[in-house]
Amino acid sequence: MAFIVTLGGLAMLEVLQGAFVTAFGGKFTFGALIAFVVTISDIELLNIGVAFRGLVFGVIVSRMLERGDYP
Repeated sequence: MAFIVTLGGLAMLEVLQGAFVTAFGGKFTFGALIAFVVTISDIELLNIGVAFRGLVFGVIVSRMLERGDYP
């Protein structure tokens, strides 16, 4: 069983690498990083899901700190 899980994890590395290259290769890189960190933190806050909070915090940080990336 552990062998199958390890193979599955190794197969996902290429997908994760492609996602990072896409997310951090253009505009709004800091917002994407914040969204990722908030999402993986898995801290419960006001019964709001971590995926939604990650998106909200990522957009807020991008709006505040990455004004040059907006057209």
